[in-house]
Amino acid sequence: MKLSFMGEKLNSARITIGTAVLALALTACSSTTASSPNVSVDPAASSSAAAPTPVVTPAENERGQIIKEIGETAGLFTDEEDDAPTMKFKVTSIKPIECDAPYATPPKGTALAVSLEIETTATFEGPLSVNGQEGQVSFSPRDWKGYAANGTRMNTVDSSIQQNCLADNTQLLPDFFGKGEKLNGLVILDVTAPTGEIAFDPSGSGGWVWKYPSA
Repeated sequence: MKLSFMGEKLNSARITIGTAVLALALTACSSTTASSPNVSVDPAASSSAAAPTPVVTPAENERGQIIKEIGETAGLFTDEEDDAPTMKFKVTSIKPIECDAPYATPPKGTALAVSLEIETTATFEGPLSVNGQEGQVSFSPRDWKGYAANGTRMNTVDSSIQQNCLADNTQLLPDFFGKGEKLNGLVILDVTAPTGEIAFDPSGSGGWVWKYPSA
């Protein structure tokens, strides 16, 4: 099975970006951070023909990660027969939080709450098999990376605060999910710098990156 990100091929995966078609990947659109997008036009098109649809190259950083803004939709293709993304998602906020569970373990650095909206189609097929169930995907902290403001990668952003920070754990996204799902929830990362970047990289081929904290 191939995983693809909206608008780009990363290894055997194709990653896409979209703006507000609703979001977890969709119609590719330019990142607000892109300075001058590359547009591809059919040279055979005549002046009387309909204007060609621009092909916008996603803005990437030096690590090969697609740069995203808060509230901007991202997409993942897992169905080679479908030109539309099978998972759309967006990060709606990234903010430090104070753990309120009675016996919460203090974070090693800063507890960072990442709020997400996610939707998968009926043909979505994730890369994981969980308890014999194929086609699952995870947004858990182990699928995220953190970078300090100077670009230094954090060794990990995964710690016990994902499960014991909040008194109300129903706010957290499930550990795994599959096709035909709509979800709203939090992932809690343990970052070692108060400002920087976080990246969601479920396939190890780049993924998407956001600056934090957001307003």
